Amino acid sequence: MTRRAAGAFALAVAVLGLGVPAGRAAEYGALSFPKDEHAHVGGWDYWWGAADLAMTSGNHYTVGVAFNSHYGYGVTGHQVFPRQGPYKGQSIMTMDGPAEWGHPGEATGRFARTVSTYIPGVSELLRYQTLDTGNGLKDIGLYERTSLDRESYHLRLDDDQARVHPIGRTVKLVVDLRADMAGPPLLAGGTGTWWYGIPETFGYPSRSFQYMQAAKTIAGTLDLQQPDGSLLRETVASTGSTMVMTHEYDASPEDLFAGLALAEATQLHPRYAQYYAGGMPWELLFLDLKNGAQLMVALLAFHDTNRGLATPAIGGKQPTYRVLATLRLPTGESVPLDDVLHVEHLSYRNIVGHVPTFLVQVDGMWTQAWDYRMSYPGGRVKGPGGRTASVPAFDLGVVPQFARNEPASDDSGNWLAQRVPFVASGSYDGCPVRGFGWSELIVNWYGREDRDPWYTAGAVPPIPSRCGVGGETPPIGTPGELNPPAGESAAPRVAPEGCVAYDAAPTCEYDATVAAGGGGYSAAPGGWTVTIRRPGAPAPIVVTGFGGSEMYMCGTIRPGDHVVVAAQAGSIGFAGNPLLCF
Repeated sequence: MTRRAAGAFALAVAVLGLGVPAGRAAEYGALSFPKDEHAHVGGWDYWWGAADLAMTSGNHYTVGVAFNSHYGYGVTGHQVFPRQGPYKGQSIMTMDGPAEWGHPGEATGRFARTVSTYIPGVSELLRYQTLDTGNGLKDIGLYERTSLDRESYHLRLDDDQARVHPIGRTVKLVVDLRADMAGPPLLAGGTGTWWYGIPETFGYPSRSFQYMQAAKTIAGTLDLQQPDGSLLRETVASTGSTMVMTHEYDASPEDLFAGLALAEATQLHPRYAQYYAGGMPWELLFLDLKNGAQLMVALLAFHDTNRGLATPAIGGKQPTYRVLATLRLPTGESVPLDDVLHVEHLSYRNIVGHVPTFLVQVDGMWTQAWDYRMSYPGGRVKGPGGRTASVPAFDLGVVPQFARNEPASDDSGNWLAQRVPFVASGSYDGCPVRGFGWSELIVNWYGREDRDPWYTAGAVPPIPSRCGVGGETPPIGTPGELNPPAGESAAPRVAPEGCVAYDAAPTCEYDATVAAGGGGYSAAPGGWTVTIRRPGAPAPIVVTGFGGSEMYMCGTIRPGDHVVVAAQAGSIGFAGNPLLCF
């Protein structure tokens, strides 16, 4: 290369890298920052999490965010949950986002997303933008890393027409947060390479990874238009506030979709199609204990593995239920606690309506785990590479910030039901804990409550008044059977029974002797109802039509239920077994 050519090349590099300072790469387990923070066009990236904001006014807000990239195609949607004031129990939903979560619903092409890919010296800082093409490409959503010298990040949401769900009012919403994250991050599995245990179960390599970050410090403001039109500005109080963010990369095709298909194939049996009511095999919780420790928990529930027809051929090693967990110690080391973390489901909440699944929604009954207890008795734990780490005893009660009917649903059954904010309390290493967590709860326990290995109906642990105060010994072990036997399948009972309500006969009722489903059609929400009175249940189960054609799967109605169907003029409702439930 000539001197002139070398000079031109150097100038070109300088121009391309203008404004991008040279930074030191940080190696975290199998991951490298900032390279692995960016989008990967060969799969799906999710940057998702939540901020727990205590304000100087004494008010409290939870801000949920989701920045996704599917093979480089962006999908976003964010929420604010006020814990007081005129919007308590409701959701402030950004203009972008899925209608089934309560967002306004995007017009095709209305929002453009740009997400960075890693090019050394050119694009080293993660940057994800959502632009409003209907408003001069206004930047309505931004998540970016702001420095290569430290793990500092900026989150900004700026909507003039955010939606108050479910009432439908539009308001101005601005969230502007800056956070310095604790480093190194929590590395799922201890190294960061991780995908729900599926690659290990089926014996193939995976490029997927997941890590979690939690704020050391956080500052900023939140502006929210009030019902009277005024704009309330809130200032974040750093003490008592935090933000957790998870970056998950799902490599394709080995994990999405081949690995998921292998795992789900072990569920298939003759009754699967008729009785499957949605849901996915994981409950994910990401907790910042606000003392330097962080905890990631994945509860895997492949309910039907023990009777799946394909299980012996392709999934003989796949467990029915499993606990995967990683603890980040205050020192920064990530230690796996797979299958040794004690987990309890203390209670459920029951949902009738839309069941969120993988990219689709179906209607059904949904029993969702609600309150948790998580503990470890303390001891030496083997980490990646054979290293051992000393893990202190901890005992946590993990309880939602929401009431069981929050956030509110609209008449069409739209609401954000699977991402729930949690308060983590209890003790860690003998000291009180008051932490925060964000989750994705997509296991449906309906009809399988008696097989839940983690259900105890117990109580959350106490919070010590100060460090060193004696407390209960943390429970250990798994409460139930992680790999229950298949058991005997009931003989088919296909006797047709049920009833239909419509214009000429607006009500009907019957007593169920076999498992059954239901559904109907109505032009608008509320056109039909199916009321199920179940022996031993404290209150009737009421299924209400959301509009359009709807079907609830077999098992919605159980033997012994008394069923009443009602339909308004122009609608039809039905319940029973039309020779499908066997």
